[in-house]
Amino acid sequence: MKGRMPQSGAVRRGLRDAYAIAAPSERLGISMPDDIASDPVQSEIWAMIAPPTNRFTQEDEPNLRLLVYWHAVADQARRMMRRQDNGIGILEAVALSPFTTPDGRQKPLYRKSPALAALKEASAEIRALSDILGLSPLARSRIGLMDATTVKTAADTAAMFAAIDDAYGELPEAEVIEIEAQDAQD
Repeated sequence: MKGRMPQSGAVRRGLRDAYAIAAPSERLGISMPDDIASDPVQSEIWAMIAPPTNRFTQEDEPNLRLLVYWHAVADQARRMMRRQDNGIGILEAVALSPFTTPDGRQKPLYRKSPALAALKEASAEIRALSDILGLSPLARSRIGLMDATTVKTAADTAAMFAAIDDAYGELPEAEVIEIEAQDAQD
């Protein structure tokens, strides 16, 4: 088995109850709000982020709603930039150049797609909200660090240092060796 041992209180992603293994009374967390359940895009995103068995509380619901909303915005921005040939259209033609090519054609003028700015803003919001909710790996590691610091008391720390001192035992005194500087004239 590779990897580290899972922590019992860690926030887990991808925890699904697709097979209804847990009884409805045993399910943890918050359930999907009705307004999000009525939107097919947002309900699919909610199901990925907060499945029926999750560790979110009622205090997390406003941030979860925002996270689902920004995921939907990012999805729509990506769809708007998709070209007919399944490429990505980050530029869009806005006008024709007043200058002509040697063969008499006018070249189009391009600008960045407004959907690109929306996607950039949505991804920044998604990152921030994911960190707040503990959905990113870095946020989960911070949660683990915070749990570790709150559990250890001053007495535990003192006992740890005493155990380290006992492990090394009595060390001999350090020997001081003096090195004489040679004259630069030699």
